[in-house]
Amino acid sequence: MAQNLIRPPKTKVGEKTFQRIIKTGKRLFARHGYQATSINDIIAKSKVAAGTFYIYFDNKLALYLYLLKEYRHAIRQASSEATRGLKSREEIERAGLKAFIMYVKKEPLAYKVIWESLFIDPKIFQEYYQSFGDSYIFHLRHFVESGEIRNDIDLETLAYILMGISNFVGLQILFREEANET
Repeated sequence: MAQNLIRPPKTKVGEKTFQRIIKTGKRLFARHGYQATSINDIIAKSKVAAGTFYIYFDNKLALYLYLLKEYRHAIRQASSEATRGLKSREEIERAGLKAFIMYVKKEPLAYKVIWESLFIDPKIFQEYYQSFGDSYIFHLRHFVESGEIRNDIDLETLAYILMGISNFVGLQILFREEANET
């Protein structure tokens, strides 16, 4: 997405500073929105010099894209860990949905940051969900081949239906604020 706009830290001190900038950016983007959050706001709340921000990020968008990439990776990792070793598509869907819900319960700012990308640049939002969809389709093909999913079903549509269920059940849980492990 924006790898060339990000320069990872090279030292432990740099890593702490990098993480502080990320944490601050995440909080400010979620609270005030991307447009209303300035680099100066991030710098001030992170307690770093202006030049320090630019050691790691070319601009505010680079930080935002990094956060999206971080969320995508964390959600996939949570789902992968929860579904490891499961065999049936139903088991995988249940475990993956549960993992997603528990992740967004733990990281409720994820929704705000992810969905705001639609208003920053619709292509960013599309790429974010398309990457999930492509991965979903890849895994669904195995279950078509094994006969667990009918071969006349459009896998892209099925992938987006399943992602939609996860997204909106996750929102329902957040609205209720009472997610538990069941």
